[in-house]
Amino acid sequence: MTDINYLDDIQIKSLLAVARSHRRDYLMLLLAYQLGLRAMEVCPMQAGQFDTSTDKVFLTVVRLKGSRKTRHELAPETAALCREYIAGMGPNEYLFKGNRRTAGSHIGYTTFYHAFLKYAKKAGIPLDIASPHILKHSAAMGMLPNGVKMVQEHLGHKSGNSSMMYLSVKRSEVDAAAHRSLVGAVGASA
Repeated sequence: MTDINYLDDIQIKSLLAVARSHRRDYLMLLLAYQLGLRAMEVCPMQAGQFDTSTDKVFLTVVRLKGSRKTRHELAPETAALCREYIAGMGPNEYLFKGNRRTAGSHIGYTTFYHAFLKYAKKAGIPLDIASPHILKHSAAMGMLPNGVKMVQEHLGHKSGNSSMMYLSVKRSEVDAAAHRSLVGAVGASA
């Protein structure tokens, strides 16, 4: 049994709430979670990947590790934030610009990681599972009730086998379900 670490709804809400006051970091985390993106799919995003020509905002994501390119309609709050964030940017400008040492470039994984870790600590997320990749797993687990095919499409997996890993459950979840069943079978005294 493979344990896949992911954040539950309460942890995601807490993480986003503590990041909300820092617009760039909030947008990075929001996009990573909502679209199930790797940090290195978020860091090099360019304004031209966003289609704002209609009342809806679409984002084309160039996925890594052999996944298909995907196109997503952004949720209304995310769309509004993206419109505001990219206003005035040229299509080849990076959303998340590097510092003055890396002028003309995008932020790197380390910057994303440190931002994530800062907000994870503030949100009370256990540091032994705190890494930006957990946002991708959390998005997949959030989509799972809609079916494995939905997870596959959302994450751009070429093969359904890649999405099947999200059917794995944690040992603690199996134990908790067994305990609930046992209590139900033998009564509250168990």
